[in-house]
Amino acid sequence: MPATSRDSYHHGDLRAALLAAGRELLAERGAAGFSLSELARRVGVSSAAPYRHFADRVAILDALADEGYGIFGEGLRAAIAVDDGSRAWLRRIGVAYLGFARDHPELFEIMFADREGRPALAGPPTFEPLVTAVAAAQREGVLPDDRTVASLARTIWATLHGLAVLEARGGLSKLGLGGTHETLVGEALAVMLRPA
Repeated sequence: MPATSRDSYHHGDLRAALLAAGRELLAERGAAGFSLSELARRVGVSSAAPYRHFADRVAILDALADEGYGIFGEGLRAAIAVDDGSRAWLRRIGVAYLGFARDHPELFEIMFADREGRPALAGPPTFEPLVTAVAAAQREGVLPDDRTVASLARTIWATLHGLAVLEARGGLSKLGLGGTHETLVGEALAVMLRPA
């Protein structure tokens, strides 16, 4: 029986099976230990089968990163779903950011990595909730209006990302600087936001 028939027979959707096994492999070994041959073995197909759906190892990691952006984006959109003001939006965005990094460390690691200069097309839309919250904060006088929305959003994003990375790598707890996500985000935003 040809490999394509066997793959379809066993999996119905080989691409979905590769991504599911890819998530497991990524969680176990990280991006550095991710290999197409191991992925094919886990799915039970020939080592050539993954190439029917993905050009190379990086293409599978890109697809997994896109899945991560989907989950990440849902969390950030949920953070601004209730119309209770930009301060609350920014706090919830921060908590969602840190929560995603904690709950999906393997995806978080690859989402922001530059893999051979390929753009992360799924990434930019996930930052729209932050841009929306920053623009609202400027209108409400919570953030200064003498800087662009993009500049402020980038600064807040960098702060949240730094907290997430430090927490993931144990840097905060090692120095006794850890705390709940609500506390970490609240303290970071307090430096940037105008007093209520």
